[in-house]
Amino acid sequence: MTNTQPRKMWSGEVKPEWIDYNGHMTEFRYLEVFGDSSDSLYKEIGVDPEQAVLGAFFTLESHVRHVAECHLGTKLHTTTELLGYDEKRVHLFHRLYDDNDRLLATGEHLAIHVAHGKAGPASDDMQARIAAFFEAQEDWPLDNRIGSVLAKPLKVSRIT
Repeated sequence: MTNTQPRKMWSGEVKPEWIDYNGHMTEFRYLEVFGDSSDSLYKEIGVDPEQAVLGAFFTLESHVRHVAECHLGTKLHTTTELLGYDEKRVHLFHRLYDDNDRLLATGEHLAIHVAHGKAGPASDDMQARIAAFFEAQEDWPLDNRIGSVLAKPLKVSRIT
């Protein structure tokens, strides 16, 4: 069954220590927010952060686009799409919004599954959860900002 809206994966607000010398949220905090969003998805597909050595995803590549400024106290939330996957990689697309649903930034990430210090396939259960998450959104239109992370699409992908 196809969902009609991207899944909200993270919410929070801009903290004082996130502000740079221009009075805006500093650039590395965007990546932190997107990392927390990825972690939320990973938990949903079966990664146990306390047992990461048994199997977790590690980021290979990231691309953050800054669309609008955000300031101290701004309420934030992210949505996450799974653009593609294979037995050991996932291609994610996050959007960061303020509480008025104004787009602030996007993050596109490629991550690889690692267990016991070696890259390899995710468990069958994890792969089934990944497939279900993907199938719920595979018919969605692609954002025009997508495509900066992967030159060659994964085996199962919405990008042609």
